Amino acid sequence: MTRVIQAQFSLMVEQLARLTSESAPDQPLYRVELPLPAIALKGFLASQSIKEKAYWSDRDGDYSVATLGYSWSETLSSRKDISVAFANARTLLGSLPELSGARCLCYLSFSDNIECIWPSFGYGRIILPLVEVVESRKGHVLGVNLRSGNDIEWQSSLRKAVEVIQSLTWQQQLPVINVQTTLNGYMPSYNDWKEMIANAKNAFATAYLKKVVFSRETRLDINGQLSSWSLLHAWKQANPQSYQFWFQGDNEVFLGCSPERLVKRLENVISTEALAGTIVRGFDSTEDDQYAQALMNDRKNLHENRLVLDDICTQLASLCQTLEADRSHSIVKLRHIQHLRYQIRGVLNESVHDEHLLQALHPTPAVGGTPRHEAMSFIAKHEPYARGLYAGVCGTLSVQKSDFSVAIRSARLTEQSLRLYSGAGIVEASVAEDEWLELDNKIATVVDILSCQRDQKYNVQVWS
Repeated sequence: MTRVIQAQFSLMVEQLARLTSESAPDQPLYRVELPLPAIALKGFLASQSIKEKAYWSDRDGDYSVATLGYSWSETLSSRKDISVAFANARTLLGSLPELSGARCLCYLSFSDNIECIWPSFGYGRIILPLVEVVESRKGHVLGVNLRSGNDIEWQSSLRKAVEVIQSLTWQQQLPVINVQTTLNGYMPSYNDWKEMIANAKNAFATAYLKKVVFSRETRLDINGQLSSWSLLHAWKQANPQSYQFWFQGDNEVFLGCSPERLVKRLENVISTEALAGTIVRGFDSTEDDQYAQALMNDRKNLHENRLVLDDICTQLASLCQTLEADRSHSIVKLRHIQHLRYQIRGVLNESVHDEHLLQALHPTPAVGGTPRHEAMSFIAKHEPYARGLYAGVCGTLSVQKSDFSVAIRSARLTEQSLRLYSGAGIVEASVAEDEWLELDNKIATVVDILSCQRDQKYNVQVWS
């Protein structure tokens, strides 16, 4: 099978070489595609040394992409840049035929407050891959996106694409997770956490704030080699109905396996959700159902979820021709926890685009709080670390389809440390000890993977 894959990549190089004798097409972007046999995307990316790579997969199993090199990218320094950057991406992608498979990847931080941003990633970025392998229900496709605004840009794109392909190695097997981790503290500490919640309750009493989401960074020191790709693969095995994302920063990566959708758009039809309210899973089906029933009748969690639902519907009302939400909540079950969810659907007004949706929805009260501005200010004042991309946005966008996830259940990995992120919605009825335990439950999947690394259930030496 590897020989067939190599042959298709070689065929792509031949096609690109032939294009060097032609003038730049009369359009800003040109795409070349070839079919591929099945390829293990995460294993394939793990073996590549190129720095410009990324990965994204939707939670429904419809679309995954492994990217190598950037054909075009735009860096965002604040929320104010969202409108122009996304319009630029839409214009570029709109120059391709309607059924083209090209999409951009993007990430946005939780906040554009300079003290909240991770320097190695900045506030946000939109990326059009140069070389990509796309996996969908129709099979695998090798795609190359070539900039063609002029002859110089055209020849440069062709040359860079050939260099990327010729530098590839063909190993697809993921490394074994073989590390020892040591807890190196929490930010905030438990005592600081209790004080933060007490401050929030004082704000609730004045009606200045209804809900705020506080979060925690759990710091682990690493002894050994931890492959981010192997971790991501095991994470997905544990929580299969989740988005996956992986982005490269300066000497660190941001990765995650999030159950939460921010918004998905197909033409002018959108779907989103209010995902808030949490309880643990049971040890067997009977206990699990009992916990689920308790969650569906818990006043504190129902209130928390309703605040999120009402805010999302309010934000979307002026952008949609029609908008409807489920009449009752449902349960989303993950490996260690389960959540309350309301699903929301709408039809957009004309001239409403992805940037309008992101400006309206991000960050939702599920990760920030309500009222939104007051909650964001409260977090900036009381949370003692930089969230960066945690609780931000990771997704894909194109003219026809876009899909954005909320970047929860995420981690930041350097050579010697792993930082895990979790948050809890704080309302008037919250208890500090219970919310701290919820933070533990939300990182339990990764802790379990690392502690059970030799278990057969986390054998990552397989195709992903």
